Amino acid sequence: MKVAIVGGSFDPVHLGHLQMAHQAKEQLGVSQVWFLPTKKTPLKDRQLTDDQDRLAMLKMALEPYPDYKVCTIELEREGTSYTVDTLKELHARYPDHEFFWLIGNDQLEQFDRWKEPDTLVCLAQFVCFDRDGKLGNTAYPIRRIHMVPMPVSSSEIRRGKKLNYLAPQVLDYIYQHRLYLKGFLEERLKPKRVAHSFSVAKLCEEFACAHDLDPNRAYLIGCFHDIAKNMTEAEMKPWMEILCPENMHYPCPVWHGFVASEIVDRIFGIHDFQIRQAIYHHVLGTSTDPYAMIIFCADKLDPLRGYPVQKQIDLVKQDLLQGFWMVKEENQKYLEGKE
Repeated sequence: MKVAIVGGSFDPVHLGHLQMAHQAKEQLGVSQVWFLPTKKTPLKDRQLTDDQDRLAMLKMALEPYPDYKVCTIELEREGTSYTVDTLKELHARYPDHEFFWLIGNDQLEQFDRWKEPDTLVCLAQFVCFDRDGKLGNTAYPIRRIHMVPMPVSSSEIRRGKKLNYLAPQVLDYIYQHRLYLKGFLEERLKPKRVAHSFSVAKLCEEFACAHDLDPNRAYLIGCFHDIAKNMTEAEMKPWMEILCPENMHYPCPVWHGFVASEIVDRIFGIHDFQIRQAIYHHVLGTSTDPYAMIIFCADKLDPLRGYPVQKQIDLVKQDLLQGFWMVKEENQKYLEGKE
């Protein structure tokens, strides 16, 4: 059996990885493609997401393709994963298989840094796909195949970019298990605002649990409620003009709630009406939807703001509607004091 192997951290798996598998089936004539997640990659010093999460996302992405399998041989080993050790073990387990190891340009350019590269090319046919439209040079007998460019990387996705290159079920898993959220926020917000967002998210979760609401939905609302906060007026204006021109009469500092409600949907792929509406109303407190009241209260009662709030927090946990009106009245007095 001819088997192509796609190795990587898959942190997370995206459509570019699947494109390599599709091309291997088409151009190499392999019977199966095995996706082989690494436990610890020698040439990367970044801490990987937990094995179980990467493995779960990978299985979800491959589910529609019966000829694509997950091989956990490296996850089963402790320590750093070296390809040469993996290939030797694969040959021992599957002596009748012929292996094609798929790599990208970035790996081709540093192939001489891999452990025992001369042995590697004897154990498998290495194939390089020019994922970015170019091919590097190498002295090793590595086959080169053209692939339609797929301009995405896992590192971009971990920063909240190009999330449309994820399978929908993988993106859902990311939000359900709160993966990469720190990177999503840090890409768009200043450190103080990131800390505020996570503090508010924690408080939103507490309020939701106190009232038998979905804690993860509330947490995501808290995380993303200020995602447009560091956008300038010039950056927000096109969003406002197209999506909600009726709200442009409000002062610019109020706009970030309206814009954020669209960003979570269009850029972050969170197609949840209650999340969007809660974020939309969180600045002015103009909705009595339970999640909208939760984020309004949590935003104003964030402990990081530095003033005593425990009494108000306790009231919101005891009676959401009463707590909401109390916080709104206090906020109105504060705004009037500042004119």
